[in-house]
Amino acid sequence: MSKKRTKYTSAFKTKLVLELLQNESTIVQIASKHNILPQNLQNWKKTFLANAEIAMEPSKAVKEYKDELIKAQMRNERLTTLVGKVTVEKEWLAKKLKSLGSSNRKQLVDLNPSLLHASYSLSVNHQCQLLGVNRSGIYYKPKVNNTKQSIKNHITKVFEKIPIYGEKKVHQ
Repeated sequence: MSKKRTKYTSAFKTKLVLELLQNESTIVQIASKHNILPQNLQNWKKTFLANAEIAMEPSKAVKEYKDELIKAQMRNERLTTLVGKVTVEKEWLAKKLKSLGSSNRKQLVDLNPSLLHASYSLSVNHQCQLLGVNRSGIYYKPKVNNTKQSIKNHITKVFEKIPIYGEKKVHQ
């Protein structure tokens, strides 16, 4: 069965660090007395000394924190409005795209996204999802049946040559 990790309160940590800073005993003595690792005590001391400035000027730390908080809130509001605007634009474009025919929407898919804006380019799959087009239809190229096309061309030539021929005569 694993032993649960002990969590020490900040008051306990502060008490031990102050005891250490008074130089009455060494780190090892204090650690063994309170049954903790000396490395933990050393880390707590470093943290305490790094943040000692805050204890002397709490208003300065609070002011800096509030300034950062206000900046973050302003940035958050700006990004929220931007996301809302982009969402409205996307919905509007989606409605307009529905009115286009599928062949027109297929032509809008960019099969070779530019490398200039690689971070902004959309994959073909994502483009097809946004346009409401099947991806398999994008790559399909219809085969032209040459024999049927040559017969159609021949019939057209015969009809242009002698327009008085009817359907039966032209097909012979």
